[in-house]
Amino acid sequence: MDKSQLRREVAELIIIRASGYNLDSQRLHPNLELSNFKLKRLLEAGVGGVIFFGGTLKELEIRCKVLTKWAGKPILLCADVEEGVGQRFKGGTKFVPPMGIAQIYKKDQNLAISIAEKLGFITGQEAKKIGLNWVLAPVCDINNNPLNPVINLRAWGEDPSTVSALSCAFHRGLSSTNVLSCAKHFPGHGNSEVDSHLQLPIIENDLSDIEDCELIPFRSLINQEISSVMIGHLLLTNIDPNYPASLSRKVVADLLRRKLKFDGLVVTDALVMNAISDQFSGGEAAVMAFDAGIDLIMMPEDADEAIDSLVESFSTGRLSRKRLYKSLERKNKLLRKLNNQLGSQNILIPDQIKEEKIFLEISNLTKIIIKESIKHTKDKIDIIGTNDVNLLQIDDFEQISDKLIPALSLPEEAGYRNLIVHPLGISPWEDTKANTLSLNNIGNGKILFQLFTRGKPFIGNNYQKESWIYAINELEKENKLSGIVVYGCPYLFDRLNKSLGSSIPLAYSPSQLEEAQSLILSRMLENHINHFESNKNIEFTD
Repeated sequence: MDKSQLRREVAELIIIRASGYNLDSQRLHPNLELSNFKLKRLLEAGVGGVIFFGGTLKELEIRCKVLTKWAGKPILLCADVEEGVGQRFKGGTKFVPPMGIAQIYKKDQNLAISIAEKLGFITGQEAKKIGLNWVLAPVCDINNNPLNPVINLRAWGEDPSTVSALSCAFHRGLSSTNVLSCAKHFPGHGNSEVDSHLQLPIIENDLSDIEDCELIPFRSLINQEISSVMIGHLLLTNIDPNYPASLSRKVVADLLRRKLKFDGLVVTDALVMNAISDQFSGGEAAVMAFDAGIDLIMMPEDADEAIDSLVESFSTGRLSRKRLYKSLERKNKLLRKLNNQLGSQNILIPDQIKEEKIFLEISNLTKIIIKESIKHTKDKIDIIGTNDVNLLQIDDFEQISDKLIPALSLPEEAGYRNLIVHPLGISPWEDTKANTLSLNNIGNGKILFQLFTRGKPFIGNNYQKESWIYAINELEKENKLSGIVVYGCPYLFDRLNKSLGSSIPLAYSPSQLEEAQSLILSRMLENHINHFESNKNIEFTD
């Protein structure tokens, strides 16, 4: 075989990242999302798949068709849409995080399982409609470490049985739509205290401990014939003290392939993550991953370097050509299956009436999930003073992109003055006193706190908000608390619930969606707002 043919075959192992937006100038993360020129060149050179981030549903639908045309063959088109297509693409449905369904599971297992299956089905429907054929979900990690900075609400629970039941239900719904699925992050990222986007997590559990806990959801999904498994960037010192799981034969070839008998598609987590890129070059990591038993290489730092290094390793015999063809056959078998079934299925949404019906079903389902997962203690605020402040702590500007979100509009209608705290804004803290709010800047009235906080990539352990817990407890002593709402992190709510007196109105929702804000605040501020005029300040311009 000539080297050019080998290079094209090797390129099929690579998954590159692209923006869902059509124009290069619209890319949200230009350092990660390739330009159209590079995308076209790599796809024409044989690259086997693309992972998308950002854009609208219509743009992505066009994008998938264009990139497939550039490739000249069927390719894998995927996205991390663990919480619905709207998590990544504007106009799609965004659901309550999986941990919210786990809250329902504690009260009603059958209802939670039914909801999880519907979420998988709707996610698969929407993904398929816009051209995606591979959904990188469900998350199978068990969030058994409250200090976990990156899994957190993405997990379907905190114990093996809950995670197995709900992730399997989600998978049943997803796979029924003829979209590929992916169990991640093998062999389990839930017990880490480090975000692998930032550095390499070290997990010191023995294999027997991992088998009794972390591997249980993966076993269940393998039995359900999950399409693929993603390997996490984790150093399991008692299994392989030398190499991260994604580069480890002991984890991939021995544990996943031989012990768990998984013969489906195996993919790395993104190789650009610091857990790998801080220690290995892009080419070296790609070769080591494939040598460990991986089929597909996700987001190498430099796709050309990765392809060059792999080609060289196959040419010299370091890597097995037989393995190369086995990996290609695994990928192409799944693509053939998708294409064969695509022609025989009816269009999912054939008319506007059905679209409207599905929209109403999704809306009702979202309301049920939010209502069932909300927690309240004392839930009504009795008195609001003229100087009282509604203080929002947010991590992401998108959470307040609309000034009329309920978290701002309802308290303002009730008489509060709105203030927003963001890590990139002016600090609300006293310069001379740690964990003490600067009341000179905030005001002397009581404070309604709304804390939007959750573990997610790149923020480290900031979601724990130790400073907020201390400040809130101090304000309670000074009779400066009006009420508290926590959206997202259940552990922050649990700690506040234990430390605050029963007279302080306190509410929690795993969801940060506007529906959750509205439901909680309508109840908390019931004596102070006119529900029928909540949008009276909307401005309209033609």
